Amino acid sequence: MTILTCERLLGVSLHLRQGDVLPTKAIVLRRDGERFIATYDPERASLDTAAVLARVLLSSEGVTVSEVILEGHDPGLTALYRAASKLLLDVEITSGPRITKPKVRVLSHDPTRATYFVPEGWDLSDALDRLPAAFASARPEVARNLKRIEQAKKDSGGKIDHALDVVAMLVLETDDPDGVYDEVLHLLHQVHTERTTAAAPATAA
Repeated sequence: MTILTCERLLGVSLHLRQGDVLPTKAIVLRRDGERFIATYDPERASLDTAAVLARVLLSSEGVTVSEVILEGHDPGLTALYRAASKLLLDVEITSGPRITKPKVRVLSHDPTRATYFVPEGWDLSDALDRLPAAFASARPEVARNLKRIEQAKKDSGGKIDHALDVVAMLVLETDDPDGVYDEVLHLLHQVHTERTTAAAPATAA
């Protein structure tokens, strides 16, 4: 299965803001250059619901949201959403009795779909600090590979950060680090072969 597709390589930024929307809709989504803007009616949809709905709508169009930015919201909530979105996590502030501390839960039938649940009233800066450990507990193999990629970025001195960011995104999306590495290596080998062939001198007839 090919996993290096244009849709996956081109992650976009999603900006969420409150505002007036159509009477029959809870959310309006539009493109603005290289980003998408989702305007939602807080009386019809909570922030958590609006964010999930916007990501689902974009996903149905083959668009990956690599960053969620809240506009006009609490700074602590904005920081939490942005950090969680970089791990492809939804965020839900919940009053449910089963969530007593911040926790990442993964859908059993789809390990790439996960939500960071934070109890209502919990200190948001503390929830942000707990996010890496909560993610590692829920998706340990992916978390280990993301750490390796971060180390590779440091070792390369920033020279190939974009390429490594793409690899990290693919690992998050597929839950298949080995498959991602195999395909990237195959692609690099293919490019090397094509360049070598193109540079070879023509053989006289």
